[in-house]
Amino acid sequence: MGVRVYMETKKENKSLGTYPLCITVRDFNLELSITNSNTVAGSSGTLKLIDIPASPAIVKYESIIITESTPSVTEVGQVYQDKQTIASAMKYYSVMKKFQFRVKRSSARSYWLVCVGENCTWHFKATSTNDSAMFKVRKLNSLHTCSLMDSTFIQRKPTAMLVGSMVIPKYADPKTIYTPKDIQTDMLSEHGVNLTYMQAWRAKEKVLEFLRYHRADSYIKLPSYLYILEKTYPGSVVKLKKMDDDCFLYAFVVIFTSISGWEYCRPVVVVDGTFLKSVYRGIMLTASTMDAAGTILPLAYAVVDSENDASWK
Repeated sequence: MGVRVYMETKKENKSLGTYPLCITVRDFNLELSITNSNTVAGSSGTLKLIDIPASPAIVKYESIIITESTPSVTEVGQVYQDKQTIASAMKYYSVMKKFQFRVKRSSARSYWLVCVGENCTWHFKATSTNDSAMFKVRKLNSLHTCSLMDSTFIQRKPTAMLVGSMVIPKYADPKTIYTPKDIQTDMLSEHGVNLTYMQAWRAKEKVLEFLRYHRADSYIKLPSYLYILEKTYPGSVVKLKKMDDDCFLYAFVVIFTSISGWEYCRPVVVVDGTFLKSVYRGIMLTASTMDAAGTILPLAYAVVDSENDASWK
């Protein structure tokens, strides 16, 4: 009954294959017939389990579904979560093997690749499984019969998304400084791929967008951040100003501690500013003063949109 429920549930939920199916057999002899034509045990395609010992025996079936676009091995029988994942994985595969392929056939149910080399025997074929979004590798001939020039001179240039997926570990720690120039150097030394600076820069942007979301989305969170700031530090002055078309203009913050401390500071305020070098630019202004001991203390800060860029909306 448990197996029947599992199979009926799987018909409704194709992704159920990510969970293992465990069958426990104990204290009796079992003869189990499997009519699946793919079964290799027995001349009639029947698998028999006879004379099972008294101790529990567990048969575990687990379908491993690949969700990453940079698998270490590509082989027949692998199952990918969708067509987009398997397409990205094959681009990664071509970069690692230093050759280029072309798509011979692509549809919602099949994905067929061949080498661009004339009369080359390399080919790859994958099809969907049970009308689901998952794709399974059916055929892979990894042998190239094209010339060395064909397989290296026409080497595929990886996309920004692919390069980004390869350097993601470099950006796991926010404190790590890993520039586009570093990406160029590592891709050339480790994979033999020569990237332009702009290709490396776009790859970095893709990684940062994946790990920390799009930078424009942070402006959407500003009202929530300033609200929490006011609630955490009662008496603070917090202002968010937008244009008539709802575009960001400036944000101004003075913490209550700085306001109350001004009474004990010298009556001199120094205002300074710096240009922000992010993609949306802008200016950060700070107001500081000096206490009786000569220590410089921040009073307030503001971020101002110098160009009123509509992308800050």
